[in-house]
Amino acid sequence: MSSMNMKYIHANTCLQMWLVMLIIICFCFGMCIGYWEEEKTALIQIRDSIGNQPGSLLSSWFYDDCCQWDGVDCSPTNSRVARISLHYVCEEEQFPWSPDLSLFAQLTELQELVLQGNKISELAVPEALCNLSSLQTLDLSDNSIEGLVHPCWGNMPSLRILILSKNKFQGNPSSIFSNLTIIETIDVSHNYFQGPVPFSTFANLSKLRYLDLSYNQIEVETENPSWQPSFQLEHLLLADCNLNKKSNHGIPSFISTQYTLQTLDLSSNFFAGSIPIWMLHNVSSVLRLRGNMFSGNFPQSSRNVASPLVEFDISCNYFEGPLPLNITALYPRLYRFNVSTNGLTGTLPPSLGELASLQQLDLSNNKLVGNIPSRLTENSSLWYLNLSNNSLQGELLPQDCNMRQLRWLLLRDNKFVGSMPLCLSNSPSLWILDMGKNNLSGNISNRLPTFPRLGALLLGGNQIKGSIPMQLCQMKYIQILDLSNNNFLGNIPSCLSNNLVWKKKFQSSSWVPIDFTTKGNSYSYRGLPLTLMTGIDLSSNQLSDTIPSEIGTLSELRSLNLSHNLLTGHFPKSFQNLTNLESLDLSYNNLTGKIPWEIGQIDTLSFFSVAFNNLSGRVPFGQHLSTFTEVSYIGNPNLCGEPLRKCSYEEGKVDGTDNNEDRRKEEIRHTEENGILDEPLFFYSYVAMSYIFGILERRCTSFH
Repeated sequence: MSSMNMKYIHANTCLQMWLVMLIIICFCFGMCIGYWEEEKTALIQIRDSIGNQPGSLLSSWFYDDCCQWDGVDCSPTNSRVARISLHYVCEEEQFPWSPDLSLFAQLTELQELVLQGNKISELAVPEALCNLSSLQTLDLSDNSIEGLVHPCWGNMPSLRILILSKNKFQGNPSSIFSNLTIIETIDVSHNYFQGPVPFSTFANLSKLRYLDLSYNQIEVETENPSWQPSFQLEHLLLADCNLNKKSNHGIPSFISTQYTLQTLDLSSNFFAGSIPIWMLHNVSSVLRLRGNMFSGNFPQSSRNVASPLVEFDISCNYFEGPLPLNITALYPRLYRFNVSTNGLTGTLPPSLGELASLQQLDLSNNKLVGNIPSRLTENSSLWYLNLSNNSLQGELLPQDCNMRQLRWLLLRDNKFVGSMPLCLSNSPSLWILDMGKNNLSGNISNRLPTFPRLGALLLGGNQIKGSIPMQLCQMKYIQILDLSNNNFLGNIPSCLSNNLVWKKKFQSSSWVPIDFTTKGNSYSYRGLPLTLMTGIDLSSNQLSDTIPSEIGTLSELRSLNLSHNLLTGHFPKSFQNLTNLESLDLSYNNLTGKIPWEIGQIDTLSFFSVAFNNLSGRVPFGQHLSTFTEVSYIGNPNLCGEPLRKCSYEEGKVDGTDNNEDRRKEEIRHTEENGILDEPLFFYSYVAMSYIFGILERRCTSFH
């Protein structure tokens, strides 16, 4: 065969190969285009099911290339959707979202799905996730998902991270875990799972590093049946798990063989006796044992070897005796130290001030005495200090204190004396300042710093005198103000109306409990309840003059207590604008005049007292005021009407006349809406109707 023919055959073969490759490329490209369109369509349906809010992460979900959308990551090799991360996309006021998981199942190469914090109440087609054979991460935490976990979730072959915490899942979770052979992280804490969970379920999960079963209704048994762990955990959290209930609540023995533990949380499990010394050294970072029944002296190694712990929480136990003087040598790395609610005695070791990394210190609810060490108050890292409910004494703080990062200072219920420390001006970030129930004295009107971020100021139960500090008018974010049971004089500053939190809704909360008296009782607010509480308590002082009408502009105020003062003048009519008020106490003052009838229209009011004033006239007709008992009005001999004595004709007049048209219309409206009948109005209406029917009857008889 000639060389020309050979070249022709070779060229023809190459051309055929190129044609085949071109066909394959076009076919694959066509498939990719098909996949892209299918996945994009699924994503658009997901977006539409959530609803797009302006400025949210979903605002970018209108571009042509879905791989450029926020919260969407694609594979660099084939541009298929590999990760979807939708954190807190749903707005607070939005309806609960019920995602259709079959839409996510169309993303067949999805490796990571995060739907954290989206107000999800239920999952549509939950079994569809089991078709995602490449799924490695599933995070549905911080929602409100109810019901059982679908059984097939325990058979997803590629799953490495499963986070279902902070939901309302039910049932027994044991069957979910045993087949997840390559799982590394399991977090099902803060749910409603129940029933026995033998720890042998996890025995063969050799790659397991993080396990959190805390705060469910399960009973975890680690000793029976016997088993050998194939894993080395780094984080183990079993708080409130009824650990080893059948074996006298013994500490799980397998933990002593876990040599890589960074975090161990065994809180609230009824453990008793002493803390094992190995626990102080095997755990390299965080050890939480709060809410058990451990007892004895403060735990320390008999070998005097320093512990590596950075967080140590043994609060709410039964430890006694003093804190060790060499605590810095025993726990040199501590940044969070909580020994509150025990029976510790003695003084605060000066070496506490040598813990250079210390950020949070809580020694509240013990029996400690003596002064606060000056070195401790020079710690520039400390941002939380709680020494409340002890018997500490002396000056509140050394005059050279310098806690620049301090945000929470809680010194309530001790025996401190003196006045407001000027050095607190070095702590401009203070958010909670509680010095209530001590023996503080002096005039603080020129000593109280202006804290721009202060959310709660609690100075009640001292002997502070002078006028109410005008600096309060510049602290516009105070949520709770308690100056009760002191010796404050003068008037109530009208500029308190500058406060923004008392006028508008602000979302703020604290994991630190705040004690505040409202509705005649003392309550402790923390977390979500604190977000709903705003209050002013100036009771039991010597305040005089009239109540500023500007207080009536604080429409978000929930509690107002001005009782046991020397206030005069009339009941402010502007209080009708306190439309969220739940508790109003003006008792034991010298108020005169009538109670404005508009006050009776505050629908939220559940506690009301004007007892022991000089008020007169009729108790306003309304949905609430006439339903309070006589105790709310006692000590005002010139008041009448329900629930007090009946009013005479003259006493029942409003503003000097018995023809107040607006009031009558308002009374009629409440009568129609709520079925409330004013007894005199009902009586005279009955007489008039009887008279009319009598005339009609006589005319009808005459006609017949």
